[in-house]
Amino acid sequence: MNINLFCIIMEFAKKFMTEKAEKLNGKAAMLGMFALMGSYFFTGQIIPGIF
Repeated sequence: MNINLFCIIMEFAKKFMTEKAEKLNGKAAMLGMFALMGSYFFTGQIIPGIF
């Protein structure tokens, strides 16, 4: 049973976790970091309105 589940997960990973997806994820993470740093710079709060 565990081997079959592992095979299903690996097939999913091969199909959807491509180099293009990884690059897009990296770009989205960098955009989020710049937005976080920008909001901290302009407001002085980590999450404006909350902290």
